[in-house]
Amino acid sequence: MASLSAFCIDRLKRSSQNWIKGTLDVSKPLTLGDITIHPVVEQQGAFFDALSFFPKLSKELLEENRSWLKPEFVDAQDRLVLCIQSFVIKMPRQNILIDACVGNHKPRPTRPFWNMLNSDRFEKGLADAGLTVSDIDYVMCTHLHTDHVG
Repeated sequence: MASLSAFCIDRLKRSSQNWIKGTLDVSKPLTLGDITIHPVVEQQGAFFDALSFFPKLSKELLEENRSWLKPEFVDAQDRLVLCIQSFVIKMPRQNILIDACVGNHKPRPTRPFWNMLNSDRFEKGLADAGLTVSDIDYVMCTHLHTDHVG
């Protein structure tokens, strides 16, 4: 049986093909009847060393997949390119925020790029969806990692 790292890379490679071809655009709102799902990006960039983030990932496996990973998923320094984002589900009578990103003014001493973050990008993303923080009725956190509970 293939290792978990190889399995994950294979899944990412297959699912990324539509993104690379431009047929999957997760940066645009998705409308389903009278419900619209809006992405709200807080940050996007290279944050974590790939080999440290995935401790079972070997240098050889990373090298073997570098051709399709760069530059969309791994930068020149082998850091993972990530999008820290929320989604807002706009319904006729309610707005639900899925995950709250990192958030501003929070001590994150083990993550210098998130420590005491002070940015208006999240609020601008909400404004792009026609909303303010006051318009959110419910917040749902998918899990309790730092980049989801801001």
